[in-house]
Amino acid sequence: MKLFSKVLLISVAVCSTLVLAVEDDQSKASNSTKDDTSNATKKQDQDTDQKLPNPLCASCTCDASQKTFKCSSMKLSSKLFNTTGWASLNDSGLAVDVMLLDRNGITEVPVFPNLDVRVLDLSHNNISVIAKKAFFALSKLEVLDLSYNMLTTKSLVPAVFEGPYSADDYEPLGQLRVLRLGYNQLHSLDADLFEHMPNLQELSLVSNVFKTIDTLTENALSSVRTLLSLDLSYMELNSVPGGFLNAIGDLTHLNLTGNLLETIPEGLRFAQKLKWLSLDENPVGNIQGDHVFPALKSLEYLSLSYMSPLKVIGRGAFSGLQALQEVHISNNPVLSYLHVDAFAREDPDDPTRQNWPRVKRFYLHNNNLSSLDAQLLTHWAEMELVDIRQNPWNCDCDNQWLVETLVPVIEKTTPNTLNNIVCASPPQMAGQSMVELQHKHSQLRCGDKYGNNPAGDGALLIGLLIGVLAGIPLTAAVILIYRRGCFGLVRRGPADYSRAFYSRATNDDF
Repeated sequence: MKLFSKVLLISVAVCSTLVLAVEDDQSKASNSTKDDTSNATKKQDQDTDQKLPNPLCASCTCDASQKTFKCSSMKLSSKLFNTTGWASLNDSGLAVDVMLLDRNGITEVPVFPNLDVRVLDLSHNNISVIAKKAFFALSKLEVLDLSYNMLTTKSLVPAVFEGPYSADDYEPLGQLRVLRLGYNQLHSLDADLFEHMPNLQELSLVSNVFKTIDTLTENALSSVRTLLSLDLSYMELNSVPGGFLNAIGDLTHLNLTGNLLETIPEGLRFAQKLKWLSLDENPVGNIQGDHVFPALKSLEYLSLSYMSPLKVIGRGAFSGLQALQEVHISNNPVLSYLHVDAFAREDPDDPTRQNWPRVKRFYLHNNNLSSLDAQLLTHWAEMELVDIRQNPWNCDCDNQWLVETLVPVIEKTTPNTLNNIVCASPPQMAGQSMVELQHKHSQLRCGDKYGNNPAGDGALLIGLLIGVLAGIPLTAAVILIYRRGCFGLVRRGPADYSRAFYSRATNDDF
C-alpha cells in the first residue's frame, strides 16, 4: 500500500511537470506569434508611411527625397486642376518644394489650393487665361515660370498675383523672387503689374515683341525697386529709356541681346551697379566718338559678339569700364579695327599716365582683325584666358609680340585655343601657324613703304647678287678673249691687222 502511494505521488509529480512544460512552450509560442504579428504590423505601417497614397502620385512622379512633384508632358490639360488630391497633397507625407507642370497643353490656370510649393513651373503650355488670385494660397512661392505660353497684355493683369486676403488689403506674394514671362504674346505691361511682388529680384521678358518700351511698361519696370536681373533680349527694341534704369538702382544683370540697337544706349549711364551686360546680336556699326560706353564703374562682364555691321572700335570705347574682368568681342565678321586706346583711361591724378582694366578673360576670336597692339591691355601675362583664333593675322614685325609674348601665355593658360592662330598675310607667310613660328623663334619682318615684304625678296636678292658677282669676271674674260682673238682659235683677216696698227693722225703731225 505504501509502495502504491509512492508510485501515485511520483506519477502526479511527473504529470504536473509535463503540464507546466507544455504550458510554458505554448506561452512562448504565443508570445512569439504576438511578436511576429507586432513586427509585421510595424513593417506594414512603415511601408504604408513610405507610400504616397495621394491619387496625384498615381499618374505623376512624386519624389520624396527631392521634394519634387513632376507631372511634365502628361497631356493632362486642365483636368489636372480638378483632381481632388490637390488639397491633400501636403497631408500625404510629401513635402513638395518643386512642382513641374510644364508641357501639358494647359490653357487656363485656376486658383491653386494651399500648397507649400517654392518653385512652380507652368512653362511650355497654351495658357491664355489666369484666374484672379490664382497663386494667393502659395504663400511660400519663390519661383514662377510662365514662359512659352499664350499670355497677352490683356490677360496678364495685377489681380493675377494678388496675395492672401486680409482685413485691410490683399497681402502680397512676399516670397516671390523670380518671374519668367518670356516667349509669350506681350507687347506692353500693365503699369501696376508688379504691385503684389515687393521682393521680386529676377524678371525675364525674352522674345516678347515690344519694339519699344512704352510709358506703361517703363512705369511697371520702375516700380520693381528690388530688381537685380532683367532680361530684355529678342524684343526688337530700338532704344532703351534711362528712366526705369534710374529707378532700379540695384540692377546688376541686364541682357539686351538680339534687339535692334544701332548705338550704345545712353540710358545705361543710370545703371551704376550693373555688373553683367550683353549687347550681342545688335546692329551696332561702330563704337567710337560720341557712341562709346558711359562710365559704368561696377561692370565686370561685357559681351559684344555676333554684331554683323560692327567695323570699328575706337579710342576710349571702354575707357569708362575700369572694373572689367571678362570681355567677349567675337564672331563680328567685319570688325577690322580695334584702337590701341580702346580700354585705356587717363589717370585723373596724373594726366601723363593711363589706366587699364584688369581683364582676366578676353575672347577675341573669329573677327576680321589683322593686327593687335600690345598696349591694348598691359597685363597679358596675368590673364586666365585669351582667345584670338580665326582672325586674318598679318605676320609682320608689328605683330612680333603676338608670337613672342601672347602665344606663350595662351599655351600656358588655355592651350585648347591655340588652333587656328594662323598668318593670312603677307603672301609668303600665309597659312603658317603662329605657334610654330614661336617654337622656331622666328623673326617677323616689316614691309616697305610700298607694302612689299623684304623677307619675300631675300632669295631673289641673294640670287641676283650671286649672279652679278659671277657675271663680272665672266664678262671680263669674254672681252679679253675677244680682244686677243680667242688665243688663236679665231683667225683674224688682214683688215683686222691693218686697223690694229692704224692710228689717226692729229693736227700736230702736220
